[in-house]
Amino acid sequence: DAGAHALAAALAVNTSLEELDIWGNNITEAGKTALLAAAKCKVFLELDMAPCQPSAWVRLADGRMRAVLFEWIAQVQTGAHGALHGNADPQDLLFRTFSIVDGYFTYKPVKRSELQLVGVAATLAATSLGVADALQEIHSSDDLAAWLAFVTDGAYTADDVRVAARRIMKVLGCKLHTPTAYTFLRRYLRKTGWTQESFSIANYLTELAVMNGGFSQYPPQAIAAAATVLSRQYTSQGIGYQIMQSWKEKLLQCSRLDVITELAPCAAALSRLHAAEHGRDYRFVNKKYMWHGLHMVAKIKPNPPADVDNFAAFLSSTESSSAEETDAHWHKPEGGSTSGMGPPQ
Repeated sequence: DAGAHALAAALAVNTSLEELDIWGNNITEAGKTALLAAAKCKVFLELDMAPCQPSAWVRLADGRMRAVLFEWIAQVQTGAHGALHGNADPQDLLFRTFSIVDGYFTYKPVKRSELQLVGVAATLAATSLGVADALQEIHSSDDLAAWLAFVTDGAYTADDVRVAARRIMKVLGCKLHTPTAYTFLRRYLRKTGWTQESFSIANYLTELAVMNGGFSQYPPQAIAAAATVLSRQYTSQGIGYQIMQSWKEKLLQCSRLDVITELAPCAAALSRLHAAEHGRDYRFVNKKYMWHGLHMVAKIKPNPPADVDNFAAFLSSTESSSAEETDAHWHKPEGGSTSGMGPPQ
């Protein structure tokens, strides 16, 4: 662990890093703990691989139980009015919560009677990440735990929420610190160019995918990259994007995805999902992305779904339009969105 402790010492005085990927390194629990305690940035210690088969949790009631819970979590967090995240990115919190729920139910059997409790406890756990003593932070989160208990309509107390959050954190350990599809989405949009509108539709597509159990077969990098690709295909409906030279090459270099076996299949699946979900106004995710602050991207008519071969040919082509060969032009957002969603800076 000499290298881990040396890195921890360097991180302790570094204030410029925003994120650091450590996964794939042979580091003991003590070394990982030292890194988390020292770093002033987000440290990702583990990277979940897409399973060969969906877990029992994802398959439960054909994925409907998971989708219902995730929609409820999204409603709870959206209605928090700053109580949960303060100045933090609410989308980051939401996707971390989804990841924690999925991770916990990978190790523990699902009890339908406890789904609400796990949802609010995972939210509490997600808010504590990045705090040096996360378990102590949960113990002292009286107001937040009480509010999360309140949204269960009295089914659970604040103590119940805190105890469940501590249990989740102990079960997952370092797997709490994994990048999500949203983590990768922000990175890819920085590399390929974005506008406020394209950022909103990319978020919408990513949220649709992560809530859908069928996308558990894809790694988070593939979901984020697929959303990045699709976000650039709605210019005729007012979704502009930054003109960036060789953006496809930059996306593939950054994501390290195989076009034929990973990215093209995921992009094709996401285009089908977008078409299938359009017009389902009863779903909270669609209501959310009909807000003006998110540019009403859920109202955009999906393009006809393309198949894997079409996406593979498009992504493998290095030809660029004359517009894309011009100098990049940065469409800087005018202030923050009303959602508090943080665009990639």
